[in-house]
Amino acid sequence: MKKLTSLLIVALFATIGCEKLMKEDILLDDPELQAFSDGLDTDIGLSKSSINALNDALNRHGKDGRHRRDPAFLWKVAAEMQGKLSNEEKERLFGWMDDNNVPYLYGGGMDAKARGGPGGDRGGMDLRAVFAVLNEAQREALKSIMDSYKGLMDEVMKKAKDGTIDREAAQAELEALEAAMRAEIEALLTDEQKQRLEDMQADMKQKMEEMRQAAHDAMVRALEMTPDQESGLETINKESGEAQRALIEKARAEEMSRDDLKDALSQLIADRNSKIEALFSDKQIEIIKIYTALGMQYSKHCRDKRDGKGGNTGGSRSVSYTHLRAHETDSYLVCRLLLE
Repeated sequence: MKKLTSLLIVALFATIGCEKLMKEDILLDDPELQAFSDGLDTDIGLSKSSINALNDALNRHGKDGRHRRDPAFLWKVAAEMQGKLSNEEKERLFGWMDDNNVPYLYGGGMDAKARGGPGGDRGGMDLRAVFAVLNEAQREALKSIMDSYKGLMDEVMKKAKDGTIDREAAQAELEALEAAMRAEIEALLTDEQKQRLEDMQADMKQKMEEMRQAAHDAMVRALEMTPDQESGLETINKESGEAQRALIEKARAEEMSRDDLKDALSQLIADRNSKIEALFSDKQIEIIKIYTALGMQYSKHCRDKRDGKGGNTGGSRSVSYTHLRAHETDSYLVCRLLLE
């Protein structure tokens, strides 16, 4: 009898201890991830069990700074949370997405060749890379060049705004000034510095391609995508990217107003989302939506905190952190800016 009583007491303490452990909060060591978790809870409202499940996933998949460099980070978290969030929490999370007019997958490689490297395909110059290879005297000269051309460009923009010159003339002048500025900056560089820049740009391009592929592979694994779904998503993204560029060209040619462009882009996002919903299963769509919403929340609460901006209460304008950079496109960012 005494032995049985002892066993019951041990079992009781074990049960109480487990319940206490279950009720304790799971905290995050990384302050960025803690801000992410706290912000998500503030915006969406999560149960204690869901917060603990989220924090546990963030700890396992994002610790030691992995959340900044692993393209699979948010996919792993989203796949886990699909089975942990309640239906009510999912509704609030997806409603938050709808309120912010978020396209699924942030473009998902919608215009994968648009960037073409650090400067894009237009031959642009990565001024941060240029600044890195210059000596102090050259940096001062670069600042003077930039200040001078900024003033000239501001004058052109002012003339275009007050109607002194038309849009086409202003664009031609700006392009000429940009070319002249680039020539002056290149003249500052020694042959050795130019070679260093070329090597840096080639290295960056390779890293970006590797990042894009890693992000794509993470998406395929998290969603358990079939080959048909991969090719279907590629087709959707290609068609949507072409439609985006066509709309933006119309706006540049003043063939449609800004308001009409915003409406057309909003409809394009809605159409693309509908096509994606038709391509994937209900479970896959939930993971996609959770991933997309988590990405917006990460940018809003985590990246802005790291940049010292203190959060962004008006939705997120930037999606340039590491694990989503592979999905960024110039046309997509233009769409987001125009729609906000």
